[in-house]
Amino acid sequence: MDDYKFTVLWKEDVMADVELYDQRRKVRIIKHKNTFPENPFYGGEVTPERVYRFLEGRCMERGRPCLPAYLEGLGLTEYNPYEIVKITHGVMWEDFQWIRFPGEEISWKDVKLRD
Repeated sequence: MDDYKFTVLWKEDVMADVELYDQRRKVRIIKHKNTFPENPFYGGEVTPERVYRFLEGRCMERGRPCLPAYLEGLGLTEYNPYEIVKITHGVMWEDFQWIRFPGEEISWKDVKLRD
């Protein structure tokens, strides 16, 4: 089972580096900036469940009627928040937070929906 690794950014500012390891049952996190709302892991213990909730919160809701068509458009066959955000980078209209994965050479200008 692969580990999950990603970096959370607010525009160009790195907020946190996150790794789920040991079959995704443990979390390693480096908080570069500990500000709210920019860092989703501000304050409190960071558990695997908290990381999963964060990832799922950056995706379309499970109950949406158009979800099957959305997943098909992404080239996915099942609802998996980590796989979804690997494609969408977790970008949402409401804020400037996004997710970058190891090996990616992208910036906010490459993923942003708005200025």
